[in-house]
Amino acid sequence: MSDLTSEKVIEDILTTDKSILAEILSLNFSDLSLIARQRTVPSGKLDMLYLHKDKILLLELKVVPFYKEIIHQINGYERDLVEIQRQNKLIDAKIRKIIIVTFAKESDYKLCGENQIDLITYSPEVVLSRYYENFKELSSFLKIQSGDFGVVRLGLLKNALTHLFNGHVIGEICRFENRSEKTIRNKLSVAILLNLLGKHKKSFFLTDLGNQFLESGEKILDDRMNQEQIELISSFVKENPFYSSITYTILSFVESVFVLSKNIYPVPMADVRDYFVKSVGKAGTWRTPKSKNTASYIFSNYACEFGVFSENT
Repeated sequence: MSDLTSEKVIEDILTTDKSILAEILSLNFSDLSLIARQRTVPSGKLDMLYLHKDKILLLELKVVPFYKEIIHQINGYERDLVEIQRQNKLIDAKIRKIIIVTFAKESDYKLCGENQIDLITYSPEVVLSRYYENFKELSSFLKIQSGDFGVVRLGLLKNALTHLFNGHVIGEICRFENRSEKTIRNKLSVAILLNLLGKHKKSFFLTDLGNQFLESGEKILDDRMNQEQIELISSFVKENPFYSSITYTILSFVESVFVLSKNIYPVPMADVRDYFVKSVGKAGTWRTPKSKNTASYIFSNYACEFGVFSENT
């Protein structure tokens, strides 16, 4: 089956379901945070870049047995990343090189060890089977807890991300924005859950998606996203519905409206609110009318920003 399975398929699975990748790496999946995927660097395009505790994991994935040229490939990526770190465009953390292949000989492990590379073997068939089982059982879905962070529009993330990009710390951002530390941290939490931002120890860094988000925007501080920024986040949410509590809850709100629209359209917000709160399992947490209204208001705003609904929906 390996011959019929592309690297992209396996890579898609490993970035979608961290538990499978963590099992291959013998790590705790909760400690893994995706920095970049298919990132273009001077020597080529690296497969996956993760943050694990205080290290960057440079992963080179293959669906074939080990061959010596992979060492040259991953060493080139490492040199590129070190240079990017010198330019302060990547967090300053030790890089751990890992090659993942379907088969390796004892001499291959020795060769990789001499190049400070961890060589790991895996079975594409097992990855596919495990992903199917996880999907069938909806294990990731059942572990996700919905929640809101009081950020009423996603466009409000722009300024905080821009200040971080310019090298400012949270205290400075609070002064620039005239907002409390709790408010700014809530914005950063939402950005992390949308894969715009990552965290290393006590510092924050922009992911590849976060950099694309800022680069595609106007060079002014405001709280509105342009169409390209909207499409970036919208595509990420649609392609990764179970990535986080935020992505899951946004799509749950959209689904709630679509289900109810089969009976009545336009759908009254009161109907959406009650159905939505129950659908995300928050009937016991968002008990008061105020908490239900606030959560529904926030996620309806997100859906409207994506252009899924009009303001009157």
